[in-house]
Amino acid sequence: MNHTDELMTILMEECAELTVAASKIIRFGESKENLLRLQEEVGDVMCMLNLLHEHDFVSWVDVDQQADRKYEKLKMFSDLELA
Repeated sequence: MNHTDELMTILMEECAELTVAASKIIRFGESKENLLRLQEEVGDVMCMLNLLHEHDFVSWVDVDQQADRKYEKLKMFSDLELA
């Protein structure tokens, strides 16, 4: 496995673990344990996102622009309480 394959594989695994943590909160509630697990998985995904940037797979400027576009869509199409 080359470095790109390893980075992408670990990224996928960490995103899957974050998905599971979110699912546990939906299924079993916002217990201290479930929220801690969610926080840990968010941290793991953030680490992988930073590595994507360090290895020049993503630009923070482009990512921030996309995040802003997504935020605007959420304001229009979701019931989330957004600023």
